[in-house]
Amino acid sequence: MNEHDLQEQVLALCEGLGLLTHHEPDSRRSNRGWPDLVIIGTRVLYRELKSPIGTLSHDQKVLGWKLKAAGQDWAVWWPKDLGNGNIERQLKEIA
Repeated sequence: MNEHDLQEQVLALCEGLGLLTHHEPDSRRSNRGWPDLVIIGTRVLYRELKSPIGTLSHDQKVLGWKLKAAGQDWAVWWPKDLGNGNIERQLKEIA
């Protein structure tokens, strides 16, 4: 599963749970390393999406560390997280 397909499935789950989402369709218009999705429910999740062979860039790692240091919920989701129910579980927790 590629990142686009993963994103589409995550967005569908968010919509079904009534969660607000933001995805910048043109990453050239956002800060380098900014996460793929910002998901808003009872908390805000910052999620980077990766294919099974995807890797985090230096900028993505730095931004993730900074968000976590600021007390934010940042993580990387992979297709396996969709398959094992981890993504749906996290989304339901904030719905």
